[in-house]
Amino acid sequence: MISVVIETWNLRADPEPLGALLAALAPELGDAELVVTHREISAARRAYLAARATRAISWVELGRDAGYYEHKNAGFAASRGDIVAFVDGDCTPAAGWLAALTGPIARGHARVVAGATSYRGELAALATRLDFPVFTRDAAHRTVRNFFANNVAFARDVFAAHSYPQLAPMFHGQCQVLALELGAAGIAIHHARDARVTHAWPASPREWLALRLLRGADTVALVPHVAAHHRGTSWLARVPRVPALAVLGARAIAGAWWAVRTGPVARGLALVAGVSVVDSIGAVAGPAVYRVLPSAS
Repeated sequence: MISVVIETWNLRADPEPLGALLAALAPELGDAELVVTHREISAARRAYLAARATRAISWVELGRDAGYYEHKNAGFAASRGDIVAFVDGDCTPAAGWLAALTGPIARGHARVVAGATSYRGELAALATRLDFPVFTRDAAHRTVRNFFANNVAFARDVFAAHSYPQLAPMFHGQCQVLALELGAAGIAIHHARDARVTHAWPASPREWLALRLLRGADTVALVPHVAAHHRGTSWLARVPRVPALAVLGARAIAGAWWAVRTGPVARGLALVAGVSVVDSIGAVAGPAVYRVLPSAS
């Protein structure tokens, strides 16, 4: 059996995008189990959403202080499937998403499968390269070094042994840490390019600013974990801001070149500049960012 776990931590007080997601998924769910984590979605709203999904939903309510990855882990704990697929409540899956994501596991070709996440609109390709890059491990076998928690599936025994770690302070870097742990355990991450979801843009300039600062802080927080899994790089953990800023600088150069080659040039360069500057501020500010921004919890 397949379980689909949807978290709504990202939706905050607006569960309406979840209704659109459930309606989009309904035709391809088959006999899959559906688990939705939430905080304070009313019984009446839950009934409405179940009607959109055209099936029963296992609801898992968490406290207001529960974080994004706690929702993921709690959703898995409430599921029963041999294969568990995760998607965020603010994402829109393409047709055939579930079959493309879970098929390699069902056929015995993989134990972890990462899908492809993108934004929509004129700047989608560039923004996707900035925020959702996938790093190839073995092109011939379509395996990658990382994944994003909004679009991934696991064989049940794998996630039971390797759930999302509780790391503080850290915002959304735990899936990258888990990818490192899977690599160390010899568990390959298969890349399913056709398992595509479209991620929502930040709802407001204030949300965009907070997310960018947190992403920058995460870049620094991830350095010790990367160093611990790569021989000869332990020294990076002593000066984590240096490699983090180097990575952000390299990303800025690559992003600017992409904008010049593919366009729109002016808006593309403005996006790269804004992202790079705010992320760098977050990387330099580090611990202060996690303390000040409540969305870090």
